[in-house]
Amino acid sequence: MKTTTPHWIAIAILGTLLLAGGIKVIVLGSTAPADDGRTAVLLEPAERQAVLGEMRVLLETTQTIVAALADNDLPTIESAARRVGRAAIATMDFKLRAKLPLEFKKLGFGTHDAFDDIADMAENNADTKAIQLKLADTMNRCIACHATYQLSASSR
Repeated sequence: MKTTTPHWIAIAILGTLLLAGGIKVIVLGSTAPADDGRTAVLLEPAERQAVLGEMRVLLETTQTIVAALADNDLPTIESAARRVGRAAIATMDFKLRAKLPLEFKKLGFGTHDAFDDIADMAENNADTKAIQLKLADTMNRCIACHATYQLSASSR
């Protein structure tokens, strides 16, 4: 009778290497230390522009919500926040997503979730002060992300 133990050992080693590589991609993404002490997220130029474009939309939405809060305009708050909620990330390219470190993704996904919360609050006629406080808390995620990461165009 033949023994197949060496095959299983090879499969186990290969599986371990694949798992370790997968964990590296999921947790670390494509990063390098930046000169200013932050973590540089290495992206292709088009990927970098896509992420920066998303950030601009979040900033524009925040301004729309701030103006609507001043006017006590809950329908505008709900509409603006809903557009950048969790559904907005459903179309994100998986190749790009794999390059983003886990903590970056947590901050980003949490920000989109928070905009859904703001939309829900406005839809349920929450007090504008409560919405304003939620928006202020959401902005802390933006600050944390920008303090931790920079987007660098990779030359690869």
